[in-house]
Amino acid sequence: MMNIIAVILLSVSVFILLYILAFFYIKYARKRGILAPDAHKIDKPLIPTRGGTVLMALVIFYAVLPLIEDLPRVHRGMLLLNEVMAIVSIIIISGLIGYIDDVTDLGLKKVVLSVLIVFPFYVFHAYYPRLWIPFIGRIRITLIYPILIFLAVPIVVNSINMIDTHNGVMLTGVISVLVPMLLWSLILSDYVAFTYLIIALAGAIALFMWNKYPAKLFLGNVGSYLLGGLLIALIIISGLEFIAFVAMLPIILHGFYLLTSIKGMMTRQVIRSKVGGPVVVENGVIKPVLDEKAPFTLTRLLILAYGPMTEKELVKRYYILFAFSATLAFITGYFIYMI
Repeated sequence: MMNIIAVILLSVSVFILLYILAFFYIKYARKRGILAPDAHKIDKPLIPTRGGTVLMALVIFYAVLPLIEDLPRVHRGMLLLNEVMAIVSIIIISGLIGYIDDVTDLGLKKVVLSVLIVFPFYVFHAYYPRLWIPFIGRIRITLIYPILIFLAVPIVVNSINMIDTHNGVMLTGVISVLVPMLLWSLILSDYVAFTYLIIALAGAIALFMWNKYPAKLFLGNVGSYLLGGLLIALIIISGLEFIAFVAMLPIILHGFYLLTSIKGMMTRQVIRSKVGGPVVVENGVIKPVLDEKAPFTLTRLLILAYGPMTEKELVKRYYILFAFSATLAFITGYFIYMI
């Protein structure tokens, strides 16, 4: 059995390193002028951006896992080394796509490029084609599962990117998916998945400390794409797909509402130029755009439901929503694994 204390100490190391790296990156970004306006604040302060770059350091922690003797060499029928190689490759590929988009603005090309994140699963055979379904149990879908991966990867990666709307929201969403997965990996005594997940969770929390309201650091597309790629990698490799799906419902619905309301894929700039934004900010208060042609997003839905509010109040609503979905996901695990 894995030494849980050692794994927790490893996660603490991840948190400390990324927290410190983010601190120095903020100073570096301010000096180099890598800044973006915080659009929902009255004075629109310039905030260091592309902070997700520091998440590349996670590669180091994942890369050393095969050297840990306590970890079994085979996990869920897959070689540990293959799983680690897939995770490391996905972090690098997704991070690079996001970084290039931050620097050059790829537009919708990044959606197409996100398909590249699929291939490490195939190259390293880092998936187990058996799916747990509530009340049914495990089903074998050898031929269908690779197709599901091909469809799920771009959806998850781009959904995480689209939910990055306000201070701390995207990271809170990612954390709300990781937590129930982490708890169930521990309950099921899957210590390899537990190790993968706690490393990602520690990194996400470290960046959240700088990105939470009021943000001192934006992660940029490099951060949202990297976290989206890492999240889908951990979902597939851990085999906790249904739990993750339930936890991700607010994130998935946000993307669904947006795409159906604008009738297709568009960049944020094109959306604003053609149909406008979903909300407006007046003296620090966020209000919904009442035009029926305006994009329909989770943010607009929350404001229509609860009335105009400040960004701080809106972020709290997101926290409550994500906490609810994470709790629901954890409860769902009982009906999958205990009945």
